[in-house]
Amino acid sequence: MNYVEWLRVRNCLRIVAIILGIGVLLAVILRISLTRYMSPESWIQHFHEPGTVVTHVTLPDGTKRTIWDNAHDQTHVVIDDLGYAGKHIVVTEPASRAHNDHDNVAVGSIHVNESQNGAVRTTVIDTNGSVPMLYYMAFADVVALIVAMVLAAPFAREVDGHLEIALTKPVSRTRSAIGAIGADVVGIVAASVMTCVALYLCQLLFESARVDVSGVNARAIVMGLIAPLAWYALLCAATTWFNRSYVAVLVAALPVAIIVGALTLVEPSNIVAAIVHQVAWILSRLDPWTYVQLKYDSTTMEVGAATFGWRLSLEILFFIIYGALAVFKWQRVEA
Repeated sequence: MNYVEWLRVRNCLRIVAIILGIGVLLAVILRISLTRYMSPESWIQHFHEPGTVVTHVTLPDGTKRTIWDNAHDQTHVVIDDLGYAGKHIVVTEPASRAHNDHDNVAVGSIHVNESQNGAVRTTVIDTNGSVPMLYYMAFADVVALIVAMVLAAPFAREVDGHLEIALTKPVSRTRSAIGAIGADVVGIVAASVMTCVALYLCQLLFESARVDVSGVNARAIVMGLIAPLAWYALLCAATTWFNRSYVAVLVAALPVAIIVGALTLVEPSNIVAAIVHQVAWILSRLDPWTYVQLKYDSTTMEVGAATFGWRLSLEILFFIIYGALAVFKWQRVEA
C-alpha cells in the first residue's frame, strides 16, 4: 500500500548511487594520475642521494628489508616490506636536516611519527594503520541528512493534490503511515551504507584499507545511523502539521537549526544576550543533532563514552515521539 513511497525511495537512492559512482570514477582518475607518487619509496626518494649504499636483506620471518645508508650525510633508512600489512619505514638523519615541524601525522592508513634525541631525528612511517570509522560516518551522515530532507514529507505530499485518492486505500491510516515511514527509514539507512561502501572503494584505490570499528568508532556507527532517522522524524512531523507549506519547512529546517545552534554560543553578557542564549538553548534541546557530540572525557580517556547512553536514548525517543506526532496528525487529516 506504500508503492508510491517506495518509488520515491528508489529514485532517491538511484540519484545517490549515480553521484557516488561519479565520485569513485573521479577517484580512479586521480589514482591513475598519481601512480608514480603512490609508492612509499617515492616519498623518501630524496634521501637516495649519490653515495648511498643500498642493501637488501630477508629477515627470518620472511620480511624483505631494504637499507639505505649514506655515511656522508649521516642518513640511515630502513624499509621493511610486510606484504599485505604494508611497509614500516624508519629514517634516521641529523636534526639539522629535518624539514617537518609535525611530530605526529595520520592521513588515512598512513601514520608518520617523528622524534628527536639530541642531534638525531627519527621518522617512522607505517602504511597500514587503521582508518577510524568515525570519518566514514561523518560523510555518510551528510548524505543521510540530505536524503532524510528529500524524503521527509510523505504525508504532506499525500495531502498535496491527491488526498482523496490516498484516503481510499483499503488499509488503516496508521498502518499506511508506519509503512511509509518504514520505507523512508530503509532509504536513509541504505544511503548511509552506500556512502560507506563508496568511501571504502576510494580508499582501496590508494591504500590497503583497514577500518577501526572499536571504541568511539562503534559509537559513531550507531549514532550515525540513528541521528538522521531522528532528524527525518522531526521533519516528517513538521511537514505533516504544516502540510500546506511543507516545502518551506524543508528548506528552512537546516538553516534554522544552524542559527539556533550558533545562538546557543552567545555569551550571556547582558540581559538581551542572556534571553537569546536561554531561548536558543531550550529550542536546541528539540534538535536531534544537538546530541551528536564527541566530547573528550579526560577521566576515562574516552571520547563521548560517558554520555553516549543517554544521548542515544534521546535520539531513539525523538524518532518515536516525532514519528508518533506525524502519524497522529495524518490520522486526523480530512479531505
